[in-house]
Amino acid sequence: MARTIPDANLSTRSARNALAVQAKPYWRSIHEGLHVGYRKGKRGGKWITRWYNPRLKTYREETLATADDTTDANGDTILNWKQAQERARNRADYLHAEAIGGHVGSYTVADALEDYHRAIEQEGRNATDSRNRTALYITPVLGNRPLADLTAQELRKWLADVARHPGYTKAGTARQLPTFNTTEDEADHRRRRQDSANRILTMLKAALNYAFDNGKTLSNAAWSGKRVAPFEAVSKERVQYLQLDEMTRLINAATPGFRELVQGALYTGARYGDLVAMDIGDFNADAHMVMSGNSKGGKPHPVYLSASGVKFYDRITQGQPRRAPMFPHPDGGRWGKSKQTRPMKAAIEAARIDTPLSFHGLRHTYASQAVMAGVPLVVVAQNIGHTDTRMVEKHYGHLATSWVRDQVQAMPALEDPGATDAVVNIHNTEKKESAL
Repeated sequence: MARTIPDANLSTRSARNALAVQAKPYWRSIHEGLHVGYRKGKRGGKWITRWYNPRLKTYREETLATADDTTDANGDTILNWKQAQERARNRADYLHAEAIGGHVGSYTVADALEDYHRAIEQEGRNATDSRNRTALYITPVLGNRPLADLTAQELRKWLADVARHPGYTKAGTARQLPTFNTTEDEADHRRRRQDSANRILTMLKAALNYAFDNGKTLSNAAWSGKRVAPFEAVSKERVQYLQLDEMTRLINAATPGFRELVQGALYTGARYGDLVAMDIGDFNADAHMVMSGNSKGGKPHPVYLSASGVKFYDRITQGQPRRAPMFPHPDGGRWGKSKQTRPMKAAIEAARIDTPLSFHGLRHTYASQAVMAGVPLVVVAQNIGHTDTRMVEKHYGHLATSWVRDQVQAMPALEDPGATDAVVNIHNTEKKESAL
């Protein structure tokens, strides 16, 4: 076992408590190209590591675990100074082997998650949400488990524990279990947590299946099929959308400045963050499209416009400098975070629309109307920035089904001769003709 490197500021709990809270971590070199750092917070700190990749000539920084500032170390999620160094060395061995195309030790769940996230990022997809969720719910519990040792019973227990967890804040701290006024509130909370657990299970299975498909483990029996099944009937229908007359009333009721933002959403299905980030130069009249920045972190993508959408964007961009905001705030500059909430509520009330709709509902409206108009799901998915049709099918597939039903109902009528008296038995007629 490697020697523990002493450090007067980091080795003990009391020494770390005496450190000032600062934005930058307190670093200690372990060996060339590897550092262990301590990021001090108001309520304790976290161990982090920094490893130098000689091929890319860049540092890679990762959080290791929580420091044992207020709770004794458990060797897993809470580490002391010695344990933090050991984990940093192990992580450096793995990263070095990964950089040269090899692998160190047993292939673990953490290895599978990292390989999967890197793969989807190389495809140009965003893995931030998956990385964040798996770091909170999966890695602390299953991260060190070799894939070859996983069992279905272990995964089912993990899933049940995730569903019982109250969730985390944006800062990464566990929430307090809420107090419920009614049994209905408690049931809805349980449903939402199970729904969230299902999404995290999907991320885990995707990583495990990727590992199996790439020969990192010989069996996927522990998680394949229904052995680790998601909770049933917990995904609540979220789609609320406007009818055409409601869309018109909303546009008329919206205040100037916000009205154009509403129209921009209804013509593109773009998210609020994408719309407010658009510049005049993002509109291309010749190509009948506008570039959307994808505020969830993916690559910008073109949104192709209908004829009326082209006319709208052509009108609001005429004579404007290319760098100017596509949708300027009435007070000048761009719309800020959550600035759309109050004007949206006021416009919904003024338009006398009963559907409880947030600004994001305009995105659902665009997608719903497109599907009902017969636009193929793959086209809708591409235009609103999804990499495949899964989410579109989940939320709008029933609209496509009803549209198909209506189109079939509108087919030309083929009369049923059996419903009238003028029925000719073709077989009997043929026999009579043969006899003659």
